[in-house]
Amino acid sequence: MLVAAVAVSDTDYGYDKRYRYIIPLDLSLQAKVGMRAFVPFGKGDAKRAALIIKIDDACSISIEKSELETLKTVDSLIDDAPIIGGEMLDLIVWLRETTLCTYFDAFKALIPAGLSVKLNQKDKLSEPLISDKDGGGFSAAPPKASSIELTASQSSVYNGVRALIDDGKPCAALLHGVTGSGKTPVYAKLIEYTLKKNRTALLALPEISLTPQVVGQFKSIFGEAVAVFHSGLPPKERLNEYKRVKHGRAVLVIGTRSAIFAPLERIGLMIIDEEGEWTYKSEASPRYNAKDVAKKRCVTHNAVLLMASATPSVESYYYALKGRYKLFSLPDRYNQEALPEVNIIDLASKGFCSGSKIFSEALAFEINQNLERKEQTILLLNRRGYHTFISCADCKKPITCANCSVPMTYHKAVSRLHCHYCSYSAATPENCPECGGERIMLTGVGTQRVEDEISLLFPAAKILRMDADTTYSRHAYEKGFAAFKKGEYDIMLGTQMIAKGLDFPNVTLVGVLSVDNALFTGDFRSYERTFSLVTQVVGRCGRSDMRGRAFIQTFMPEHYVLNLAALQDYRGFYEQEIAMRKALIYPPFCDTCLLEFKSESVQRADAASKAFFELLRSKLNEENLKLPLRVIGPAKCIHEKINGKYRYRIIIKCKNNSVFRNFIAGLYKLTFTKAFSGVSVSVDFNGSLDN
Repeated sequence: MLVAAVAVSDTDYGYDKRYRYIIPLDLSLQAKVGMRAFVPFGKGDAKRAALIIKIDDACSISIEKSELETLKTVDSLIDDAPIIGGEMLDLIVWLRETTLCTYFDAFKALIPAGLSVKLNQKDKLSEPLISDKDGGGFSAAPPKASSIELTASQSSVYNGVRALIDDGKPCAALLHGVTGSGKTPVYAKLIEYTLKKNRTALLALPEISLTPQVVGQFKSIFGEAVAVFHSGLPPKERLNEYKRVKHGRAVLVIGTRSAIFAPLERIGLMIIDEEGEWTYKSEASPRYNAKDVAKKRCVTHNAVLLMASATPSVESYYYALKGRYKLFSLPDRYNQEALPEVNIIDLASKGFCSGSKIFSEALAFEINQNLERKEQTILLLNRRGYHTFISCADCKKPITCANCSVPMTYHKAVSRLHCHYCSYSAATPENCPECGGERIMLTGVGTQRVEDEISLLFPAAKILRMDADTTYSRHAYEKGFAAFKKGEYDIMLGTQMIAKGLDFPNVTLVGVLSVDNALFTGDFRSYERTFSLVTQVVGRCGRSDMRGRAFIQTFMPEHYVLNLAALQDYRGFYEQEIAMRKALIYPPFCDTCLLEFKSESVQRADAASKAFFELLRSKLNEENLKLPLRVIGPAKCIHEKINGKYRYRIIIKCKNNSVFRNFIAGLYKLTFTKAFSGVSVSVDFNGSLDN
């Protein structure tokens, strides 16, 4: 008799475990590990999808006869063949242990949406996803990377990483290259070398906006050997790309965070571009960081992980200096192109130009100069909408979302207020909801308002606005950036999506309209993110034989973060930041564990956070655990209410190892009891603390 250990769908973490089911005789030959099945679950024997994790003969496992007699039987198989293999099963277990998610949450993160299953249908595939030929069966199109000529510094990096690939051992490396230093040609040559060694490769990107440009470059080199993974693909197309990789027809994967789970065999090289970007961290279960998954997979495949950025994360640079990562650098721009000349404009003393509440005199003059010379300009404002703050002139209180404790943003195109957290929309009120006052003020600046003012100041300018409101369609990024590169627009205005990784040779001017608020978000990483954003967007200009210039408008011209960003001085910023992290005990000198308590009742959310704190304290005393912990809270989240749920949190500074995770996991399971009724609890290791 065969017994299957399965992970059942739709379970809470509190009762998520491997459940045993008898495999009936008529399914015993077909059932395989990695296949899905329908099983009866719970008191009512409701039919649920389950993933077969292990199959044993009943005689070979330690199970009492009485228990064996109580086991339920698998109803039917969903798949004709396994849809995941050994490495993916290992990843599921690892994700569950390291992020405290359920087995099925981890499983769903690994497979494309096109493989989801409904209870009233079997999701059969036209061909099996795993076959005996997998992992042998591939040959890339003849690559054209051989024609790429590298500079001396690029060759030094290439030779160093190539030696790591030849070594055949798992290894992590960090490439710190200034903006415009030519990291992409190095990637192409390293990928070509990897494929020639009959290994596969992956290139991860931080934003969907970067994907079309990069995919175009690499498809021109590697042809049909390239597969693309990102959330913007329709389910059917994503499933097709998944199958091309699984069957060895594509050996280079390019994509965003989820691409890290692509079913590549014989991985030789994984590259994470702009590795310090926060988009590599998932904010939904499983709350993984793509860099951690990449490290895990590189160990499995004896592969090289190359992380790269002009502004690496403080943690990565620290590990590189300590020797945990191999450090490579590209200190100069490609072909010795000069870095942009950067000017910091003090808005407090210089003010705005005549007729404007957005542009300084200096920046307005430079934009006009660019228009006359037929050169292009990029303008960054990290706030979309028209007016970003709507308040009452009498009581001074903002108009907040009905579902969130967050001020609404005015969008002129539809003449309505929108919440950028839950998408709630409302008409602009005539009277203040708090005091009834009639003096409603529209203040603050969003990208829509900037676009209007550009049209007034520079009526002949052709403007491309790139933000979440204009790029909702699938091909919006590709079309917009392609048109800008062709010269169809004079000015590109946008949020952070335009700040990194893009290369437009005719851009000679960058204007940072406002970035002050980004310095004070409530997260210890706010300085790091602001430095990165400013450094990167400044680096978008002067990427040809024409010298670039940049203007940073601010009310804090003396702030060291802005001044170091203007100088493109990453090392200077790192020295300041690492000293502060050490003094305040933040990563890389510790890990963080964020526990969040959400409920429609503010009293329940508050009570649950306090109850968990007491559980934490009593458990530490009871078990006499000597864990290195510092606990902050419980307290309200920065935004107390989001999407109708009140939010409280506890932050624990800790060492994220198996001992601590097991300790927290035990407490987390207790939150699925009646004591926490009406409250959802989440656990996030090394996540964002600014919400």
